[in-house]
Amino acid sequence: MKKTLFRAMGACMAVIALFSQCTKPTLVGADILNQDQSDLVREDSFTLTTHSIAWDTVITAYAAGGAPLSRYPLGGIQDPLLGNSSSTVYFDLLPSYGFSEPDFTGAVLDSIVLTLHIDTSKVLGAPIASTILDVFRLTEKLPKEELTTDQTFSLSSTPLGTYMGSIWPAPVSKSVDYIGTIDTQTVAQVRIRLDDALGLELMALDSASLVSDSIFVDVLNGFGVRFRNQINGYVGFFIQSDNTALNLYYSVQDTIHRQAKWVPSATLSKKHYHYDIDRTSIVHKDLINNNSPADSVHVIQGIKGFDLAVNFPYLPQQEPILVNLAILELTVCYLDGASSNPFGPPAQLEIYTYEDDRLILIDDVVFALGSGVFGLENYFGGIPLKATNAETTYRFNLSAQVQKIILGEASPTVYVRVRQRESNAHQTFICGASAGDRAPKLTITYSRLNQ
Repeated sequence: MKKTLFRAMGACMAVIALFSQCTKPTLVGADILNQDQSDLVREDSFTLTTHSIAWDTVITAYAAGGAPLSRYPLGGIQDPLLGNSSSTVYFDLLPSYGFSEPDFTGAVLDSIVLTLHIDTSKVLGAPIASTILDVFRLTEKLPKEELTTDQTFSLSSTPLGTYMGSIWPAPVSKSVDYIGTIDTQTVAQVRIRLDDALGLELMALDSASLVSDSIFVDVLNGFGVRFRNQINGYVGFFIQSDNTALNLYYSVQDTIHRQAKWVPSATLSKKHYHYDIDRTSIVHKDLINNNSPADSVHVIQGIKGFDLAVNFPYLPQQEPILVNLAILELTVCYLDGASSNPFGPPAQLEIYTYEDDRLILIDDVVFALGSGVFGLENYFGGIPLKATNAETTYRFNLSAQVQKIILGEASPTVYVRVRQRESNAHQTFICGASAGDRAPKLTITYSRLNQ
């Protein structure tokens, strides 16, 4: 009974320490306040074991009630270290002109143009100046279910349209309104003229096909887009935007100009990307296939990449102590030939654990996310930091999780992964346990509770 009481007290006090006045958890990297330093014990000699875990698939689109991605990686990178990759993005479009369909009676097609909104804030690598981007027609419907990066869908044998030119910086184009006049709004988008045959096919549809989402998708399954060549980078393809649209321009009586527009819907349209990676000729095959706790280097990468398992096998189990602060430090390592990492280091890493066979965020991340717009960075960490010796480290506040491990309420293993890894291919290499003074390090400051 007494032991159970102390465990409950310890858990309660840990929450209080993390949430000063129930609002502010300890800042990552912060020291203990002077008035709290009496009777404190600080330990940093724990032995940690780490190794990379390959994840073959990630969910890229979700069933009803889920949260689809807003930006999809479009491009490809040649990486001799870990494999050459490329992506194809699929999406469908829905009518956007309300309850009255466009009237194509006596109309003459001018052109049909697909606009793709390129998010210039989401660029990975260094895309080459001149690119070729092909648009294909989907020959099957995207299913209403969770999709993974392993899934592909049938496309037309030849492109409907092709864009040749710069992708980064993305061309800034003026948008066109429904009556053919130029709007003042400018957006970063690629405009691709499609085969006129598609425009004539749409103009021949009956009214039911033009106003019904489901019937329209039966006629036009959607599109697939991909680069014809390796562009040495990924751009953020912003699908859930009015600036990604199929625009049909036509005229009536040679003088009246009109436009019909179809766009992806945030909730109704289906989107997906297929991420293909070829690891047959990579340099560091052992790093990928046989990574173990004895290795000096591990890899963390998003999309179909790698998580880092971190195990704390020697924490003081079941001891009546209060964890005031627990900081995990991971140091970035470098491999031969990786002087210029085309993927770039992740801007932030998160940590998960398994509970009831489900991968969930640890409490420290949940606490930080609930602490305001700056909570995750300030209270949890996980961002790359330059040390005084010019080494780059990731530091994490794991105070709540370490307290739970010591109380026997959580597994001693956690999993580090790229934040928003579903669409984030960023990559970094982490020093392992055999890397000497650059090995993973855990520092705990705690108070002993009287029994």
